Amino acid sequence: MNLYTLHYTCILDASVEDVCAFHTDTHNLPLITPPSIKVNIVKMENDSVILDIKKFGITTRWEMALEKNCPHSIVDVMIKGPFAAFRHERQFIAEDENHTRMEETITLAPPIPFLGRLFFWFVKKDMDAMFAYRHTMTQAHFRFENQAKHL
Repeated sequence: MNLYTLHYTCILDASVEDVCAFHTDTHNLPLITPPSIKVNIVKMENDSVILDIKKFGITTRWEMALEKNCPHSIVDVMIKGPFAAFRHERQFIAEDENHTRMEETITLAPPIPFLGRLFFWFVKKDMDAMFAYRHTMTQAHFRFENQAKHL
C-alpha cells in the first residue's frame, strides 16, 4: 500500500491547553469545516467518532478512533471510510504561554491503489484548500475568544 503524507502548520493565539481542548471537542468540527462540506456527527464516544461527511453531493461515513494526549497531541485514525488508510495527527507546541504552533500531518492511502498519484494530486489540492480554511477559522475563533476576554 502506497502512503502519501501532507503537512500543515499554523500559529494560534491561545495556550496549548486551550487549542487541544478546542480540537478535542468534535462539536467544533462543523465550525472549521468549509461550507461546501457538510459534517454530521452520527455517534461520539470518548475515544471514537462516527461522521457522515457530504462533499460533491456524495455522503461517506467515517469511523474514527481518537487518541488524545492533551495538551500535546490528538490523533484520528480511520477505522472505516473512503480511504484504504487515513491518519490525522495534530501536535500542539507552545511558542509561549499564549501562542501555540499546531502542526498537522495527514497520512493516507487511496482506496484504489493503481490510481495512487492521480488520486493524491486531487486529494492534495482539495486538502490544501480545506486546511487553509480550517486554520483561518480556528485562528479567528481564538482571536474572537481573546477579544471577548478583554471586554
